[in-house]
Parts: sequence; C-alpha cells; structure tokens
Amino acid sequence: MNYVEVTAMLRPLLPAREVLVVELAERGFESFVETDDGLKAYIQQDQFTPQLLEELMTSEIPEQWMEIVTVVIVDQNWNAQWESSFEPIIVDNQCLIRAPFHAVEQTYPYTITIEPKMSFGTGHHATTHLIVSALLPMDCTGMSVLDMGCGTGVLAILAEMRGAKTIDAIDIDEWAYENTLENVERNGSKYIRTIQGGAEAIPSDARYDLILANINRNILTRDMHHYVEHMNPGSSILFSGFYESDQPEIRSCAEALGLKFVASHSRQEWTMMHFTANSH
Repeated sequence: MNYVEVTAMLRPLLPAREVLVVELAERGFESFVETDDGLKAYIQQDQFTPQLLEELMTSEIPEQWMEIVTVVIVDQNWNAQWESSFEPIIVDNQCLIRAPFHAVEQTYPYTITIEPKMSFGTGHHATTHLIVSALLPMDCTGMSVLDMGCGTGVLAILAEMRGAKTIDAIDIDEWAYENTLENVERNGSKYIRTIQGGAEAIPSDARYDLILANINRNILTRDMHHYVEHMNPGSSILFSGFYESDQPEIRSCAEALGLKFVASHSRQEWTMMHFTANSH
C-alpha cells in the first residue's frame, strides 16, 4: 500500500515535536520518525486528507514556527526507511534496544532486537523509555501481563525476559500486530500471545497481574474501565503516553475506578503513572 509522508520542520524543536506526535496520532497517523529539525509522520494514502493537517500546534508554545511538506511514498521496503534513522537505545545501562543491523559493542543484562518497520515503540520515545525503566527493577516472575497498544512488542518482550509467563500483546494497528509477531519470534519469546484489536479484543476470561498501557490520554480515559475489569486483586497498571499536565485527569479517572496511585515519573515532559488495584 502507498503511504503519505508528512515532514514537519519545527522551531523550537521541543516540546513542539512531542506535541505534534500526539496530535497526529489522534488523527490516524501510524508511525513517526524523529529528525534533527522536526518529525516525519506516516499515514495510509487512502486515509489521508489535507484537512488532517489543519489547526495543528494550536497550543501556545512561545515563538513557535512550523513548515510542513507532504509526499506520497509508494509501497516499498519500510525497513530501509527506518535504517536511516533508527539508533540503538540503552535504558538505565541495563537494557539495550537495537535493530538487527546494529553492531553490539558491549553486553547488557537485557538485549532486545527490534525491526521497527512502521510501528511505534522502539524505545526512542520518552513514554516507551519510561515504562522500560519501570519494568527493569520489577520482579515479574510467573506474572500474567497485558501489553496494551504493544507497537513493536518491546514491552511484552522485556516482561517475558523479567520472568512473566503469560503475556498478551494487543494493538489495533495491523502494522503493529504483524511487527510484534516478527519481533516476538526474533527474540525467541515463548509466552507472548499477539492479538489485533482494541480494548474489546482483551480475552474475556483474562486476568492480569500487570498491565502496561502506553497509548494516549483520550484512549486511556475512554478504555480504562476495560483494563480495570481484567486486573487481579493487588495487581499493577502502568499508564503512559501523555503529558505531565495530563496527570490530574488520568489520576481522577483511575481513582474513580478504584485504583490506588503509587508513583509517577516524567521524561521530556511526558509522564508514566503507576497504580494498583484493590487487594480484596
């Protein structure tokens, strides 16, 4: 299939780039590549209209400047697109997230090999980085885990490496679903079940000890009750995909559903929040 590539040049670069990712994701863009001066975003050609680019970046960022160029890219090997921009990531000096073409210069306790294709979740984005950092000290031995909005599957793969034995990785996007299947096989993961769909695709009888939901504020608040229905007593849920300023809304929604706030961590103005379910 053909894609439309939208290239945005931004000044100042931050936080404008992060704001634009959220706005375009909410309008149906599937994947993003950060550049030195902005962002490249991709959407299927049959889903693109010029109106999708109207009224972007309306938040008040001082002296904001943006220039946008669009081009149609015919069906091609998307891996070549990613190879030009995807660099290895090291989280807390414990976890290396790399592509197959990266040379490994030293070893880390956890190495995850990701062929990102068009999927979100390589570890470059602050939200993925935050959840990886939170997972590293967790004892996931024997846990059942849900990775909701799995993207590349990187969080599900790390959860298995940390000892989880039953893992569902769910994403509504076909690219992400297929990419997760490939990355699960690439990393030799044995306990990950990959499912395509939204919150309604969570197996009705599934109950989880840990839920990872790295999506965006609107989807989190809309679907949070679905996640809570599938939590075991005392289980944990990690939310990310939103800004520090969104914390009150996320916390209010979570606490209304009976969740208990544990902690929050931020990176580059993005936030991850940890809640637990009632133990009874």
